[in-house]
Amino acid sequence: MYNPTKILILLLLASNIIFAQFGKNKVQYRDHDWYYIQSKHFDIYFSEGGEDAAEFAAQVAEESLEDLQTRLNYQLNNRVSLVVYNSHNEFQETNTSDGYLSQGIGGFTEPFKNRVVFPFEGSYSKYKHVIHHELVHAVMRDMLYGGTIQNIIAKGITLQLPIWYHEGMAEYLSSGWETNSDMFIRDAIINEYLPDIERLGGYFAYRGGQALFKYIADTYGEEKIAELLNNVKGKGNVDAGFKASIGIDLKELNDKWKKDIKRRYWPEIAERKDPDEFAKRLTDNKKLGGFYNISPAISPQGDKIVFISDRNIYLEVYLMNSFDGELIKKVIESGDTEDLEELNLLFPALTWAPDNRRIALSSKAEGYDVIKIIDTETGEDENLPFRLHGIESVSWSPDGKYMAFLGADAKQSDIYIYNFETKALTNITDDIFSEYVPSWSPDSKKIIFSSDRNGFTKDNFDQDGLTMSTLNGFQMDLYLIDIDSKKIDRITDWQNSDEKQAVFSENGNEIIFISDYNGIDNLYKKRIVLTKNDSLKSILETPAIALTNSLNKIESISITSDSKKLVFSAFYNAGFNVFLINNPFELEEVKDIEFTGYMAQFYKDQEPASQETFTDKELPEVGKEFIYKNDELKDSTVENNSRIFTGQIIDYGNAVEDTIKTDYKDYVFAKTDPFLKDENPEKKPELLFREKLDQEGNFLVNKYKVDFSPDIIYANAGYSSLYGVLGTTVLSFSDVLGNHRLIGMTSLQIDLKNSDYGLSYYYLPERINFGISAYHTARFVYLSGFFGSDLYRFRSYGANVFASYPLNTFHRIDAGISVQRVSRENLDFIDEPVEKATFIIPSISYVKDNVMWGYTSPIQGTRYNLTLFGNPGFGKTKESFASLTWDYRKYFRFFYDNAFVARFSGGYSVGSNAQKFLLAEQRVG
Repeated sequence: MYNPTKILILLLLASNIIFAQFGKNKVQYRDHDWYYIQSKHFDIYFSEGGEDAAEFAAQVAEESLEDLQTRLNYQLNNRVSLVVYNSHNEFQETNTSDGYLSQGIGGFTEPFKNRVVFPFEGSYSKYKHVIHHELVHAVMRDMLYGGTIQNIIAKGITLQLPIWYHEGMAEYLSSGWETNSDMFIRDAIINEYLPDIERLGGYFAYRGGQALFKYIADTYGEEKIAELLNNVKGKGNVDAGFKASIGIDLKELNDKWKKDIKRRYWPEIAERKDPDEFAKRLTDNKKLGGFYNISPAISPQGDKIVFISDRNIYLEVYLMNSFDGELIKKVIESGDTEDLEELNLLFPALTWAPDNRRIALSSKAEGYDVIKIIDTETGEDENLPFRLHGIESVSWSPDGKYMAFLGADAKQSDIYIYNFETKALTNITDDIFSEYVPSWSPDSKKIIFSSDRNGFTKDNFDQDGLTMSTLNGFQMDLYLIDIDSKKIDRITDWQNSDEKQAVFSENGNEIIFISDYNGIDNLYKKRIVLTKNDSLKSILETPAIALTNSLNKIESISITSDSKKLVFSAFYNAGFNVFLINNPFELEEVKDIEFTGYMAQFYKDQEPASQETFTDKELPEVGKEFIYKNDELKDSTVENNSRIFTGQIIDYGNAVEDTIKTDYKDYVFAKTDPFLKDENPEKKPELLFREKLDQEGNFLVNKYKVDFSPDIIYANAGYSSLYGVLGTTVLSFSDVLGNHRLIGMTSLQIDLKNSDYGLSYYYLPERINFGISAYHTARFVYLSGFFGSDLYRFRSYGANVFASYPLNTFHRIDAGISVQRVSRENLDFIDEPVEKATFIIPSISYVKDNVMWGYTSPIQGTRYNLTLFGNPGFGKTKESFASLTWDYRKYFRFFYDNAFVARFSGGYSVGSNAQKFLLAEQRVG
């Protein structure tokens, strides 16, 4: 007689392993208390410590939305949720998305709830751009699709915009045009690798798409941007939308656009020089492959250079000879271990010790940023004994006693100094302004850095109670700080440009720095010490001279201790490469450096003006754009008021006038709108779009409560001549943070006894992820017997409880227990007894996965899954068994991006009802 036990065990095991068999882990390293505030159009969610970032986001979001609604001639129909994380490391823990968020992802707008999710990473200028950029996506989705995937399904919307439209529009509407895009497009068109419109993908979708919409606005008028979007929506097709808006299709537009770009940039070939013409090239991405050769750091003696490169697909640290660029060795491989999960790559991150053999860099490890020191000769490494939310731009002092770096928390970025002798970590700037790229003076007593402080310091500007939401402008200038006195002196004050990084001469009297003063990042030299014969009053007045007139952007400069060699990275001919200049302080001045077409507009009929600098504790008057004091707050409900301060926390347990309902339970399924009771929000937009402030004009801070809302609800129905009416439904609910998920699925036929259905709940906000599910399945099979074939029904129903504990990004432990009831019934011969069995199966797994992916599959690394499970056989020892299964896969990369895979898998089972394992072809993935 048929025994269902052995066949159904595999089905039971499959239902128990809800979490993926492999994959890197999203680890919740922190426990958070979440809150939210409400501006007129936005619900801003943040965790403890993120009050300032949330206030700033509220102000920027409202200002950005006002701009977008005006320019797109569209009014938002739904409130938008903004989820703000205190750092990129915390952002990587988000459950609003299941994918891994690498350092290059600065934010996203997800389609299920139209949530905008982003981190604060220390730079308010970057933060502001991310908010504006992502809001463009949110407004466009509200305009085109009603905001959510659910609306797309319900209305049968089929319009799909290419990525260059989405990202190009977001970049243009959030940034307009700026020097970074100008430099990128210049190189692309001059070196003839700018793709056609329909092939704008990857990074070109951002910069190329931005350039395209700028051309449309410049040529046909700014109003065409909104008209184009409306026509694309109305026509249901991008090409038809362009034809209706500007009278030409994409092919003809492509020709006109590229011809205009050529006219704009090609004349500059005669005026400027390639980096090869004034520096020695040490790397060549065209020959060696890859795109990046960045963050070069030359050793104090000048014989070696460390740099980051993707020549081997993944970004890794290499050591090369500074004389001819010959590669010496690979210092650090890609992040595939728990103590170096990922390099911090977006800013210069490498520095040498004075001993000429050790280097330091910042990296990610276990939810924080750390500084790692590596001996380039032995390969030995160690981490400095501290960790922060964010660490960038490390710099070792020439005397070897200190490490300076840019550290960020949930509120601001500052220059920190670590003392190797005392083991003390000191914040030496400690203010609300953003700092960038510190560099030591030769005597190890001063640090030069870039900042957006506009001349303000604690000596001349009272910062009590202030946040960056009360200040305007993010222009970067150079400043010099004395590490003993903490006195800060301003070095540059050019009005329309950013001065981004500087290095000292051997005697400390001069600096070489990077600025986009003429529209392209070039090298400049400036004296920073006044002599007795000087008639100048401050180093602000000492002139700066141009040392290069480059056609391409220069970044990440590094200099030897004797200042005889300077290395930098330049974006040139579709890639970043490392270049070297000998005797940089002896370079001749470049006379009459020309402004780019973009930068020239700021200097028409006027000379560059210096920004006002406040000294001697001179405070700007209240009412200027620089500051709003708390006691100046009167009517904070006035529209467009930018004077916003966080106020009291509101607990749902107490009744609060004019905030949100206070009779909610912890879990509700309706989309809760705190401004409405029974009214239809579509009929009362004045209730939907309101901000919530206390009597003093401060935001009311609400404690976060779990509020389920639908991600997707899908259903269909049909009719079968054999089974009758059939139907399928999928229901997925989650809260705003994605920490709680409820998923139901049904496949109905005839009645519940003959249908499939299941319900699962996932709890994800803590280190251990939990889940529970219940299900029922029914299957029908004809089985041959002595008197012919009979129709049998196999039913299975039960529940699973499971948990997953990630040890780190690459290792985790999964465990679960399943209870399942199975039965077999002969529907053609009802007198045959119904067979039934119950199984209780616990399981535990150890999983590792540190593979690196190629284009379609893993090509490097190791992954394995070791699982122990079985049935104790309570009351039925004949059904007991214990099994151990393993699946080990090793990926060996060869010929750049190909891989040879070795796999060893199998199982071993013991007990009264030991399993049998079938050998069959299985796909390796």
